[in-house]
Formats: sequence, structure tokens, C-alpha cells
Amino acid sequence: MADGRSYAPAPARVAGPYDPWVLRVSAALCALVLVVRLVSPAEVPGLLDLRLLELFVVLIVAVECARRSALFDLLVSGVLARVRSERALAAAAVLTAGATAAAVTNDVALLLVVPFTLAFERVAPEFDPAPIVVLEIAAANLLGCLTPSGNPQNLFLFARGGFTPSGFLAAQLPWVAAMAGALLLCVPVLVPRRPLPPAPAVVLRVRKRLATAGVGLLVVQVLSILGVLPRYAPLLAAVPAAALLGRALLKTDFSLVAVFSFLFVVVEGLRRTPVFAQLDPIRHIGATPEAFVLSGALLSQGISNVPAAILLAPSAAAAGGGALFTGLLYGVNAGGAGTPIASLANLIGADLYVRGRPLHGRFWRLFLPVSFALLGAGVAVSLLLVRLRPA
Repeated sequence: MADGRSYAPAPARVAGPYDPWVLRVSAALCALVLVVRLVSPAEVPGLLDLRLLELFVVLIVAVECARRSALFDLLVSGVLARVRSERALAAAAVLTAGATAAAVTNDVALLLVVPFTLAFERVAPEFDPAPIVVLEIAAANLLGCLTPSGNPQNLFLFARGGFTPSGFLAAQLPWVAAMAGALLLCVPVLVPRRPLPPAPAVVLRVRKRLATAGVGLLVVQVLSILGVLPRYAPLLAAVPAAALLGRALLKTDFSLVAVFSFLFVVVEGLRRTPVFAQLDPIRHIGATPEAFVLSGALLSQGISNVPAAILLAPSAAAAGGGALFTGLLYGVNAGGAGTPIASLANLIGADLYVRGRPLHGRFWRLFLPVSFALLGAGVAVSLLLVRLRPA
């Protein structure tokens, strides 16, 4: 059914965001933790955050409905197809990636936005997408965290940290605004004003029923998070949405649910090791909001920001929660910048760019300094905000 059209670069269809190696590694680590008895099998059910896993299942179904409807393709292409210079494309891509991530997570946002950017290479041989892709990755990480659904660690901390929806937004809005300013300041430094020719035209057809199901399910999930609807309302609403997907449901990537289940066990095992007891940053620098900012950002560089959030959340809760969870929220979101493994979104965005290219050096020469500069900016903004916020 053709009820929406846009003329824009054709998006590259890619696999789900959680590649098999992520699932295999997390499963292997979980098995190791159980084999060496850091965690007993009987403890596993108590370690799983079932509410969070339910939210992930519903989010995946909603995003799959919207993605297969071509609704997101229509919206993203409608924005990016209107630009007429590389610099304008970069600014539009930064804001589009951030807004999309806030709705459907940073990983999914990159799968939608980056292919449209790369498609401009087909009509402009001199076009260099590397700096724009670097900024899109940063935007998905640093701007998408405006909402609880912007990334997995936000959903986890929203559920564990006792945030109200208004409190979460009040904490994140100034942080995201500051990082949006930092990203937009990077645009004229990294991207030339060179003109772009019109994008290659392709007709996108929106499937209304799937689009309505996807958006409706996202709304039901938000209302449940806000407490307007009962806890299980999103799961019930997901049943007819999943039925609309039909056989496509069998191809839907639910590995995020398994990865998170394994991570709960792995991180608890890590917490019980003598090494972590000695290196626990909170133990050495104290349980303050500033300490959780620094610890979250630092640990994210080595173990990624989702495990860092899971690892440090019990310490924040034990020390009184409140502002400590805000500090942790800032720390792990700032910590998504920096090393390539600081956020899985970094690896997804990089893979979309480097796939099929013989030379990767220019991308990493851009990514690393920009990402570490934004990490520094994010930590600085975080430390300022936790000092300004009332206890």
C-alpha cells in the first residue's frame, strides 16, 4: 500500500544491531561465571531484572513494526534529502540521529541514519562521509540519552534509580542540550561547506498498519513507564503487534534480551571477584555524585557503558541513591564516548562505515580524537551539573 512517499538515498538493509559475536561472548562469560561458582545457578533468577527485560521485548517488537513499515526510513530520508551542502547534511544528521535514538535507542538509530549518509557517495564522488558518520555515532550516544528508551543503560537506571519521568527529563535535558551544542560546534571544524547534488531518488512506501502498531506500542510503553497504564499493558499490546509481523517475527533480533540476561550474571560475578574489591573506584574515592560520574565514565572505557551501569548501580543504591544515580547516569552516558568499546553503538556505527572499504585508517584517526574530546566535554558538563543540582 503506498500511502507515504519520499525521494532520498536508498537505505542499506543490515542485520540486527546485536551481532552473533556479542551474544556468544556474553553467553561464554556467563557460563564461565557459573562454572567457577562465582554465581550459583540457583541465584540466577533473582539476578534478572524481569521488568527491564519486559521493556526490551516490547521495544524490540515496536521498533520492528515501525522499521518494516518504512516509517523511520520516510522520516529520516525526508530530513536528509533536503540538504544541499555537506555541512548542512552533518548538522541535520546529528540532530536526526539524536532524535531517532531518543525514540528507539542509539543502536537502532544508527542502523537507520548512517546508510542514508553513505548513499550520498553515489552522487558525489568527492563526498567524504567519515566525519559525518563519526558525529552521527556521537549524537546517537550523547543526545539519544534524553529519554529512558534512548539506550539500554538509561532503561536500566530509570528502573533501578527511582527516577520519576519528570525528574529524569529534568536531569537529562541540560546535559543533552550542552552536548548538542558541543556536537554542532564540531560540524564546521570537521565538515566542509562543499555543495551536494540532489540525492538519488527512491520511492518509500509506508505500510500504515505496521506503522500504527509500532508507534502505538511505543506510546503504550511510555504510558506504562509513567504509571498511567498497568505494568503488563505493553506486553498485552505487543501480542497483536507481533501478529501483524507474521513470519517476519521469526527474523526479529531479540538477542538484546539474552545479552542483558547474561550480563546480569556476568557483572554480579565480576563484583564478587577479589580484583574488583580492590579496584572498586567508589571504595577508593567515596560515594559522591562526582565519584559516580568519574567511575561510570572510566569503567565504560574498558567494559562498555551498559555493564558499567549494572556494576555500579548496587553501590549507588547502597549509599542512598538519589543524586548518586544521577551522577551514575551522567557518567555512563558520557562514557559512551571515548574508546570504540565504550558503547556498542560505536562498534555498530563503525562497522556500517568500514564494511567493504579497504582502508579504515582515516575513520579511526577522526573517531578517536573526536570521541575522546566529547568524553572530556561530557564528564566536565556532568561534574558541573551534579554540583549545581540540589542534593
